[in-house]
Amino acid sequence: MCRAVEAYIWAMTKTDTSLLTGVSHLVLKVSDLDASVAWYRDALGLEAFRREPTGLVGMRSASGFQVGLFTGGRPNNSGALDHIAFTVSDLDALTAWADHLTAIGIAHEGIKPNPFGHSIDLFDPDGNNIELVSEA
Repeated sequence: MCRAVEAYIWAMTKTDTSLLTGVSHLVLKVSDLDASVAWYRDALGLEAFRREPTGLVGMRSASGFQVGLFTGGRPNNSGALDHIAFTVSDLDALTAWADHLTAIGIAHEGIKPNPFGHSIDLFDPDGNNIELVSEA
């Protein structure tokens, strides 16, 4: 079968990607579950809403975004994940986040411009890069 026909068949049978509406959740393997739960609670304001005996803690933001923390990670090993970017409403909100992180002793690299607007990079207890982004 020629490539043009294969491409046409694929285009006619593929799933409609317009149905995707956002990200449901992220799951990270962590080396110290309790330390990570505390970090995501204190640094990002997430609340634990579910704890499984398998070593999974589900955490949720006030807006409903979910992060799963699962045992089995290694310290200082962020794996193939480059970073997770959470959106904030505007530069003023990003500045408030920088002040909050500094006040509670969470190391961060300050506000910097990026291709999407401005951002702050910080790292969880296992070295995963968490980025807070203002696209406005």
